Amino acid sequence: MLKAVVFDMDDTLLSINLSAFLAVYLRDEARLLGDIGRKNPFSALAALGGTFYELNANDRPLDDNRTNEEFYIETIKRRSGVPLDDPVIAEAFAYYEHEVLPHRNDGIISARPRVGAREAVETVVDLGLTVALLTNPSFSRACIACRMGWGDMLDMPFELVTTMENSRRCKPDPRYYLDAIEALGLEPHEVLMVGNDPKRDFPTPDCGIQTAYVGSGNPVRATWSGPMAAFAASFNEIEERFYERQERALTDLVQDVSRA
Repeated sequence: MLKAVVFDMDDTLLSINLSAFLAVYLRDEARLLGDIGRKNPFSALAALGGTFYELNANDRPLDDNRTNEEFYIETIKRRSGVPLDDPVIAEAFAYYEHEVLPHRNDGIISARPRVGAREAVETVVDLGLTVALLTNPSFSRACIACRMGWGDMLDMPFELVTTMENSRRCKPDPRYYLDAIEALGLEPHEVLMVGNDPKRDFPTPDCGIQTAYVGSGNPVRATWSGPMAAFAASFNEIEERFYERQERALTDLVQDVSRA
């Protein structure tokens, strides 16, 4: 039975020029890192960019149970020598993310609620289903809350918002998805993911979570494909396809067992 619908954020519920946002965010944080570590801006940017790359690569041993925040702090220290967990340094970065970053939304970043986003969430909630925000957790809680504010999402009743602090991998690693689903008290077959990124919003390898796709194109793995603006009106169809795909998967499993 479908019990929850979990949403990606960037270009799913939030329209944003993500490349422009990342450029501004990394530039500002690199300047802060450079000032604190007494390094030139290029060296600081290389340390920060390299850390983000390592975090999103998910190239970590299975027994590495560090949160993404812990991994990030340790990698920044290894690459730059700056201890982000020092209270004074942590306060400086927290000030930037709480007080400065929210004012960085300009005509280039152009972050705003995506058409149909609120209707999609309200439709799911009205049906009594759980909703959660499964945005890629390579950012802090404050940074994600900033973008949620730009997307008019702060009042949405998400049971869980994945962040750097509460996640141990990034998309599309199945461990990220399974940890989030477990935190909701659910099983993969009870959850529908909604996202726009064909590389990140489908767990890879597959772990039993279906995805409704609201990006460009029509991925084979998608249970349903279409614009976010049509999601709410199409939810009956989406739900039907969810159960049809679930039934096919069960039939295939029974046949595989019979042949074994």
